[in-house]
Amino acid sequence: KWQGSPVAVQWLSLESGPAPPDSQASSLSLAGIPTLIVLDPQGEVITRQGRVEVLNDEDCREFPWHPKPVLELSDSNAVQLNEGPCLVLFVDSEDDGESEAAKQLIQPIAEKIIAKYKAKEEEAPLLFFVAGEDDMTDSLRDYTNLPEAAPLLTILDMSARAKYVMDVEEITPAIVEAFVNDFLAEKLKPEPI
Repeated sequence: KWQGSPVAVQWLSLESGPAPPDSQASSLSLAGIPTLIVLDPQGEVITRQGRVEVLNDEDCREFPWHPKPVLELSDSNAVQLNEGPCLVLFVDSEDDGESEAAKQLIQPIAEKIIAKYKAKEEEAPLLFFVAGEDDMTDSLRDYTNLPEAAPLLTILDMSARAKYVMDVEEITPAIVEAFVNDFLAEKLKPEPI
């Protein structure tokens, strides 16, 4: 029970403050508070996005929140754009089923990349998003100076303040896979955000 808390904490938790250098907290690369990292019984990370997951799934129906290969960009998960490079496929969500079709288009590529890096016991170098038409998407387009075109395939790296834009008429799985592979091989020229 935490000092001053009316209820007992029923899971492993750490009080704020510097963690001892040999503690599990230091190995998890905690960057800020509040942070909720969900671990499996062996201590392996299931998700570093527990806080976002709780906000999106208040009833915890999808707990323990294994990562989804492709996320639909929303106000609550947009913070993940700051964690590293993100492939974002912008679509016209006013078309019925467009967002779901876009997810289905990039999901096999996302799963392949995630599996490849998981086999090497590394985190995937990209997160994958589909962005529809809403205020969040409009703000992101404005901030990154992206055109209003849809569909629009991009990789955004907020920490490097860089963007990569694939300018094509039609987006196919082969185009997405080539774009991702070229990015990972550092063959693409970044544009400033």
